[in-house]
Amino acid sequence: MRAVLHVHTSASDGTGSIEEVINEASAAGVEVLGINDHCTLAARELGHGGWNGSLFVLAGAELEDVNENNHLLVYGVDRLPDSKDPQVQIAAVNSDGGLCIIAHPCERAGKLPGTRSYSWTAGTPSGAAGVEIWNYMSSWKGGLGPVNLLPRIFLPDNWVRDPDAAAIDLWRITGGCAIACPDAHAFTYGRGPLTVRLFPYQMLFRRLITHILLNEKLPDDDPEAERRLIQALREGQCFVSNRLHGDASGFRAGINDGQILLQLPGDGEVVVDGGGTRISRSRLRAGTHILPVPGLVRAVISVIRNGRTWICACIS
Repeated sequence: MRAVLHVHTSASDGTGSIEEVINEASAAGVEVLGINDHCTLAARELGHGGWNGSLFVLAGAELEDVNENNHLLVYGVDRLPDSKDPQVQIAAVNSDGGLCIIAHPCERAGKLPGTRSYSWTAGTPSGAAGVEIWNYMSSWKGGLGPVNLLPRIFLPDNWVRDPDAAAIDLWRITGGCAIACPDAHAFTYGRGPLTVRLFPYQMLFRRLITHILLNEKLPDDDPEAERRLIQALREGQCFVSNRLHGDASGFRAGINDGQILLQLPGDGEVVVDGGGTRISRSRLRAGTHILPVPGLVRAVISVIRNGRTWICACIS
């Protein structure tokens, strides 16, 4: 299922109402929408979690510590921890049957006001279900300054080329899921008739996607459907893609008996990385491929198009 995770509404610092964001996601062909307003379960408490037509809403939250660092994307809980300690937050969410994903852990600050880094500073996490390895707004923001502001506003995709290598290194420690997200807020600037919305929801919902792999179609029952989505993420049954470079829905990859079994939905340059060391790089056509990787148990597979990442899968 095509999932857009890490989205903010007017319940925190986004500009669109919960209803508007849900409608925008449906119009963009999204199948699972993860709402993560800061320190609130408003979308869940207002009854928006679960099926909204053909769209399933994972109504969660985004937690932070006392310094607003160490952000966690939380799903599958009806209450939020009182603590501002990230490790206590993870343990509390896990005990309630939910999961925590580390958000934009290696984010770089910009050089303009309001563009500080919200990175992970709490040491090696224990119990996290995965890592956000690719965040559109974090990629765009890193290094933002007065000189490059206008090019970044008018050509933002030029600064969102690949997943964060340092975040992938953190995934090698945590395991679980590796997700890609827009971190959508749909910021507005100006006043009255001169107001413009930068990075609108429709635009961002057509960029970074997390493809969640399920063994069967989700049931109509909201709690059971949510449980299955959360379990799939917890087990790392997903890969990510940038929709700008093509439909990646048919991609599959796995390691078995010293081989990577690969199903490519389109042509691309395939790079296999094992523990920070490049194992292979080859240009492959759409179809089924078998790549020998003796002794490899965990790998990052990237499919490159025109020098930019189209698909990335962190598998073990």
